[in-house]
Amino acid sequence: MATNTHPLRDILTGIQDPTVAVTIHTDAQSDTTTITHVTIDSRLVEPGALYVALVGMTVDGHDYVAAAATAGAVAAIVSHAKAPELARAYGWSVVSVGAPPPAHWDGLLLIAVADPLTALQRWATWHRQRYNPPFVVGITGSVGKTSTKEFIGALLDDAMPTLRNPRSYNSESTLPLVALGLTAMHRAAVFEMGMYYPGDIATLCAIAHPNIAVITAVGPSHLERMGSIEAIAEAKAELVHAIPATGMVILNADDPIVAGFATRTTARVLTYGTAQHADVRAVDIEQRGLEGTEFRLIAPGIDDRVHLAAPGMHQVRNLLAAITVGIVAHVPWQTMRVTIAHRLPTVRFVVLNGIDDTQIIDDSYNAAPTSVRAALELLATVQRRRVAVLGDMRELGHIEEAAHREVGILASQCVDVLVTVGERGQYIAAGARDAGLSAVFEVQGTAAAIPVVRSVIAPRDCVLVKGSRAMAMEAIVTALCTQTTK
Repeated sequence: MATNTHPLRDILTGIQDPTVAVTIHTDAQSDTTTITHVTIDSRLVEPGALYVALVGMTVDGHDYVAAAATAGAVAAIVSHAKAPELARAYGWSVVSVGAPPPAHWDGLLLIAVADPLTALQRWATWHRQRYNPPFVVGITGSVGKTSTKEFIGALLDDAMPTLRNPRSYNSESTLPLVALGLTAMHRAAVFEMGMYYPGDIATLCAIAHPNIAVITAVGPSHLERMGSIEAIAEAKAELVHAIPATGMVILNADDPIVAGFATRTTARVLTYGTAQHADVRAVDIEQRGLEGTEFRLIAPGIDDRVHLAAPGMHQVRNLLAAITVGIVAHVPWQTMRVTIAHRLPTVRFVVLNGIDDTQIIDDSYNAAPTSVRAALELLATVQRRRVAVLGDMRELGHIEEAAHREVGILASQCVDVLVTVGERGQYIAAGARDAGLSAVFEVQGTAAAIPVVRSVIAPRDCVLVKGSRAMAMEAIVTALCTQTTK
């Protein structure tokens, strides 16, 4: 949600169709009414909020306008179709786009628009265009977006006031809320950009207007919807196409598809990774399991030894991307170095103390072939008995069986015990068994997995838990961190 302060007259101006010239006439109440934050979730409403009633596939936000009013909202953006019945039912006033607000109103003011989502996006676009921070970063990729965003935000924020997405506010409905938090104070903004269908990233770029692009990877996430890796690449390239010739495109040199985007922009290009030709690269890498990674950083004007507390080679690449952005934004290396050593945020998975002195790697947030591979490669560096609890990977389309089998084959090389969870887990199990791993256990659901996992782990084991969001694998983590006797 946006935590900036917005005068009502600015909202009424910003949500208009920019192709239609309309003058907003306001009066004393509308001139003095301000919105303290904006939300699309009625449960997050605080006094002084504006609530935007979005219509989703399963939930209609108009059903929660009354709850938003009770929680203290002063205004709500609603559809023309719903505004009259809400006004009649609760005695609220209504203002339509382009019309002057009522001279006075009590309670909630309904702002009626053709489509609340479009209105929110227009307002966010208008608001973003009022400010022009010198460094506006857009980040996308099949994996690593959130971690890279957090690293970039930390490196920039120690040098200049920086806005960035909270959590994973990276969609067509949540990124506008981030943009509405932009103020004249900010010198940088970092926008993570998610993709569900082709055109989504282009829509987000139209709102955020980035002048720096970071592409982390192109992989089979969302393949079921998108149909092919080529289609996914085209969707990710929408960010590259949005960068002006005066901007910067930052590409992962270790991903051939991403590296190929260099030919698709007139902007300057910098690359990062472990490849010898990368502009910002890591060499002499020493992986230290869950204690992190050390490497030599070679970049323009920099040759130094770096310790990254976040473990895994994938995090090294994410940090390299962030360092590249820092270089572009003229952040002194010594400033970045201190941030990396002392103030870099914890990202994605966490290592928890489990039952019987076990270590639990909680990477239950989500799963795709690339991220599962990275997690297993990290587990392989741990000097303990290793257990992997792997759930289904979703939205892989026609490669579903093959991708799960490949994960099983890799697991056979990295773990001592494998527990698979879910219908697709049978393919992981089959791949692992075919590759020679005998300690393989299959269960259909998360609840059923808990007693199985607790029965197979031994004191001081290291246990990786990972699966797609829909699998709710965090329940397994919670059970393993409960201090009871097995």
